[in-house]
Amino acid sequence: MNDSALSRFLTRFQASLDDGSFVKLTLGRPAAPASPLRKLRIRPVTLHGEALCNVVSRFATRDETKNHPFPDALRLVREQLGPEFLSAHLFTTRETVQLELGDRPRLRILQQANAPAPQAHDRDRSRWVDAAAPYLRALEVTDARGKVRERMGDKFRQIERYIDLLASACRESTLAGSDKPLTLCDMGSGKGYLTFAAYDYFQRVEHRAASVTGVEAREDLASLCNRVAGECDFEGLRFVCSPIAEYPLPPLDILVALHACNTATDDALFAGMRAGAQILLAAPCCHKEARPQVDQQSHTSPAGPLADVLRHGLFAERHAEMATDALRALLLEREGYRVRVTEFVAAEHTAKNVMLIATRRESPLSAEGRADLDRRIAQLKAFYGIEHQRLEQLLLDRRELERAPAAADTLPPI
Repeated sequence: MNDSALSRFLTRFQASLDDGSFVKLTLGRPAAPASPLRKLRIRPVTLHGEALCNVVSRFATRDETKNHPFPDALRLVREQLGPEFLSAHLFTTRETVQLELGDRPRLRILQQANAPAPQAHDRDRSRWVDAAAPYLRALEVTDARGKVRERMGDKFRQIERYIDLLASACRESTLAGSDKPLTLCDMGSGKGYLTFAAYDYFQRVEHRAASVTGVEAREDLASLCNRVAGECDFEGLRFVCSPIAEYPLPPLDILVALHACNTATDDALFAGMRAGAQILLAAPCCHKEARPQVDQQSHTSPAGPLADVLRHGLFAERHAEMATDALRALLLEREGYRVRVTEFVAAEHTAKNVMLIATRRESPLSAEGRADLDRRIAQLKAFYGIEHQRLEQLLLDRRELERAPAAADTLPPI
């Protein structure tokens, strides 16, 4: 492909390999939308004393990793740009270069320096959270030497697990095919441990611009977090003092709601869908809405073999929690998300250890798929005697408004 923008991009990539300034290269925007290969990520590594390029090929359901000598990596990029990928971002220690191919190829060069790439071949995931980071010291997770304080060991492990799950969700989502700046909102951010970690991860590990907002009802915590963000020069991170339900959520990419009590989780998930979030992360707690309904069902219409399970309060509580989160997962699937339910933190550290991870599908569900999910939702509700669930009601009200002509122009589609 004899294109001057492409030629100049490849020249800069080769120069960064030659002079040691290469940090990272990403190829995205597949030329064929149905292509199973979604992205290439390339970084320099040193293996047995040899300088190589580590190439991660990201498919829809898996990653493949290979190491190539510099000339082979350059040849690979030359072959992939145009026929396979239409977008490339090159990061070096002195500049950032963006290439967009298509009818009118464009090359943008930003005089923006990037931190040198780690040369270790196998990067430990725990390094995604740097214990020496100033924000961890300011929030009293670590001491002045960067050592995790004894009483904060569980919190540090929670931060590591959160970033692991966030990184995984980003890889699985449509956000993985773009290097555009990200927007994330953490509804109920508390002291901001995880909010700071997310911003630091995008900046330091992914080298990706991000605007991150923490929403917290307690003014003293919001003020503390804003002060620490300023001290750490985290320009894209801010904290807002507001109840979750009253915060006017702008359009965003990622919505986080960790340990929002009872139906506040439903409110946050619904707000994230309305804001167009590609990723929803929720760790629900205090499942109070379903518990009385499950208790009523166990007394009036015992659920077969489960009758002797649900008559015990502890077991009934656990079933109410599982039924609520299973309903939330089904409802998210019906709205066009792919949903995983995973352990957030090991049960020995906290009982609030379930994480719902929802990533928006690239293609909408068929009418048959929606009908099947409607049937499964109705069956689950009938089994446990659940007549009302907050997220379902919000979505039903939303559909009623969409059917009203006057409301169709005032509310953005989910």
